[in-house]
Amino acid sequence: MMASAILVVAFMGMIQAVTIGSEMLATARRQTLAAQIINHELEKLRFVDFATIDAYAAGPTTVSIDNQFSSAITSCGLTTDTSVSTNPYIKLERTVTDVVSGSLCEVGFTVTWQKSGTTTAATTASGSWLEQLSFSGSAPIRRTYVRKGSAFFGKYGLNLSYQRS
Repeated sequence: MMASAILVVAFMGMIQAVTIGSEMLATARRQTLAAQIINHELEKLRFVDFATIDAYAAGPTTVSIDNQFSSAITSCGLTTDTSVSTNPYIKLERTVTDVVSGSLCEVGFTVTWQKSGTTTAATTASGSWLEQLSFSGSAPIRRTYVRKGSAFFGKYGLNLSYQRS
């Protein structure tokens, strides 16, 4: 009897470890996707002349994510549709700052995504007994993640980039 109780406790711990591990993998996958989207946008700007970059709006401007990332976004459990508040979404914003007016600009991209869940904590467990036992199902709290990257573009060809997250 005692051995079976210990076995049940160990089994529940293993289920929790697998659940936490899978959540960490999903977060890492989304971080990598965000970094790839930022790198793609920065590389696209390398083909654009400085006058075009200098003419971009300064404030945060929502930019559509390239269609080549559609299947990766879907496989990460995200959508680009931000109109429905319950959807776990991903969005891309661009900010342009004049470092030296007419000669040097800093272009920053910010990818923001939300993990699915609600905005308030659940007071009671929901779902089947197996979901309650394995702590699976939707997360009680929605989390927002941000990944940023910037690059400097100069009138005479200066191209430097850096990332921070």
